[in-house]
Amino acid sequence: MTENGRRRDIWPEPEQWRAYALFMVRFYLVFFPVYFGAGYLTDGSGRALDLFLSVETGIPLIPWMMIPYLSLFPLFLLPLFHLPPGQLKILSQQSTAALAVAGTLFVLLPGRLGFPPPQVSGWLVPAFDIVAAVDTKHNLVPSLHVTFAALILIGSAQQATPAVRSIYRVWLAVMMAAAVFVHQHHLIDIAAGLALAVAVRRIWPMNAGAMSVRA
Repeated sequence: MTENGRRRDIWPEPEQWRAYALFMVRFYLVFFPVYFGAGYLTDGSGRALDLFLSVETGIPLIPWMMIPYLSLFPLFLLPLFHLPPGQLKILSQQSTAALAVAGTLFVLLPGRLGFPPPQVSGWLVPAFDIVAAVDTKHNLVPSLHVTFAALILIGSAQQATPAVRSIYRVWLAVMMAAAVFVHQHHLIDIAAGLALAVAVRRIWPMNAGAMSVRA
């Protein structure tokens, strides 16, 4: 509900568009130098740690799980339709803090992926090729894929109807599983990514933002 108790139109208002644009600009201005900068430093160090259990290497590759894995990218549209400007600002603070922590951990604890290169065929090959082309080898712990999915889906769920909230929770669970089943992350990466999202949400709670907006 909006102020005066009237239901908000689904299409965002100009102020919300501006807040969302600012969130995305700030996000990418921080993301690219932190993520790829950490990747450059760890690649150059020649140091990598096996931060996984040996039994994890037996987890099967499920190629079609690349679909929910890549759903992170359209996921970034959700805050535009769920979060008011004040909460978009808080989401920006959460994301920036998460990137700073993750970038530090990537350099201090460069991980090594225990899975062999995925062998896929058919229409999913381009998706795996694109992920391999833009990925960094050692930016594993924490999984920023999980961190950002959790920040967006949990934050948006707070402003959604009960039915939509349930969908978002399932979406998050499937995305976390997908990160393992497409052999992009290990279990510690997933746990660390979720823990990081929870930590920054506690420091910058969404309820400190502007009025509630439901969609």
